[in-house]
Amino acid sequence: MIKQIAINGYDSNFSYFVGDGEKMMVVDPGDNERLFAVAEEEGYEIVGVLITHSHHDHVEGVDGFVEKFGCAVFAHENAVGRVSKAVALGEEVEIGGMKLEVLWTPGHIDDAVCFYCEEEEFVITGDTVFVEGCGRADLQGSNVEDLYESVERIKELPDAVKIYAGHDYGSKAVSDLAWEKAHNRFFLCESLEEFVEERMG
Repeated sequence: MIKQIAINGYDSNFSYFVGDGEKMMVVDPGDNERLFAVAEEEGYEIVGVLITHSHHDHVEGVDGFVEKFGCAVFAHENAVGRVSKAVALGEEVEIGGMKLEVLWTPGHIDDAVCFYCEEEEFVITGDTVFVEGCGRADLQGSNVEDLYESVERIKELPDAVKIYAGHDYGSKAVSDLAWEKAHNRFFLCESLEEFVEERMG
């Protein structure tokens, strides 16, 4: 299961709880007071922290979760050393009975990943893909050509897969691949050159 939490963070951020409903991990923790309250209300056993990328607004709650729950922190190998106490992700994460495939999706930054749950048909995209948008590629560590390839990789997922992004930037909090293919201007680009012009122009 996945639970989306709109947090009082840097810029309309979302955090998430994912897992089998009992054993859960938090994704990109921000407003820890709110997140701790939800975890307690729902009776979650917090077994880890997952990080989509190392930008500060996605990692500011990491230390609080480690201190409260004694859990491990998992991020892409490029983020180790950038994110407090992080260890490198493998190709898959198991949380109780749930499996998440780890997709390396550089471009917004070189340590960006998405978490794809094939069984429950959702993907947590961090700042790689937003509802009707995608991440910036003009920041330190960004690469617009890598971002194009990462967006193209997400486009290959089935149309029914729900998009859970890192920020509430679109017309709705959650969409799916079918919606993005019809309404996301970056998904509609037919070439790298067109994507670069759209993203950087």
